[in-house]
Amino acid sequence: MIETVYAYTKTDEKVIEKLVGDDQVMINHVVLGNGEALPEHFSDSNVYLTIVRGILSATFGDQEAHYCQGAIVNVPANTKMNIANTHDEPVEFFIVKAPHPRVYKEQ
Repeated sequence: MIETVYAYTKTDEKVIEKLVGDDQVMINHVVLGNGEALPEHFSDSNVYLTIVRGILSATFGDQEAHYCQGAIVNVPANTKMNIANTHDEPVEFFIVKAPHPRVYKEQ
């Protein structure tokens, strides 16, 4: 087989897992329950958030928004980010960074 298959956890519990870490892309999988959040930080590459379940609450810079299942949200590098779940059901999403932050730094 020439392909590589990456498995991710299927759960309603909080999970933050790194799936892919190639130079071209970094892909993480996240599930957050009600009231859970990621630490505030600045994006370290071009970020694409792909929401696959629930509603993601986010503040990018000074703009607050909510994104539903099926949305792909592009966040430019060096943007202040606050990502949380302020809704009853879990939110599940993938974080795609392209290129990988270590490569972005070198550019």
